[in-house]
Amino acid sequence: IRAISIVHLSGQGEADTMAAALNWVLEHHHEYNITTVNLSPVDDERHQDPLPTLLDGPLRALKEQGIWVSAPCGNNGYTDGISWPACQPDCFSIGATKPGAHAAHLDRFTNTDLLVAAAATSSSNANAAACSMILREAIDVGAYPWQDHGPTLADAMLAIFQQTGVSIEDPLVPATFHELDLLAAVGHVLGG
Repeated sequence: IRAISIVHLSGQGEADTMAAALNWVLEHHHEYNITTVNLSPVDDERHQDPLPTLLDGPLRALKEQGIWVSAPCGNNGYTDGISWPACQPDCFSIGATKPGAHAAHLDRFTNTDLLVAAAATSSSNANAAACSMILREAIDVGAYPWQDHGPTLADAMLAIFQQTGVSIEDPLVPATFHELDLLAAVGHVLGG
């Protein structure tokens, strides 16, 4: 069983609480087979760069353990920055595309790692977290050499999602993003 740990808190003022939760995951991930953390808080600000917070150490340590940690970019339609903690370097930032349209919407900037079709970035992030668990299983079952894609399993999974995803040109940022395509990612890993 893979577990998703969801934190529903509001903004940077909760960094100490979230850091404690992330440290708990770090201490217990082997015991409970935790492979994914879905951080759902947003501060609704426009961050183009990371902010030093108490989350940085636990986020880095979780990534080094191969644990996928992601957060939504926000739902304000900003094209000049994304919410915290998605802007942190060891947390994957998940934006959204309009379902069925392959067009970026909601908050995104050049520091957005991946787009997922959804009406809200909290949903796109939940989908990305769930898809990371499926991709991890495919990597395990297929004995796929993920090390070719990144220094950690989490980095490798993001790289595979980006490599196999649909390219989305966004003239408003401007940037090229990648929309998650789980079937393509699993097919790539399993050689299908």
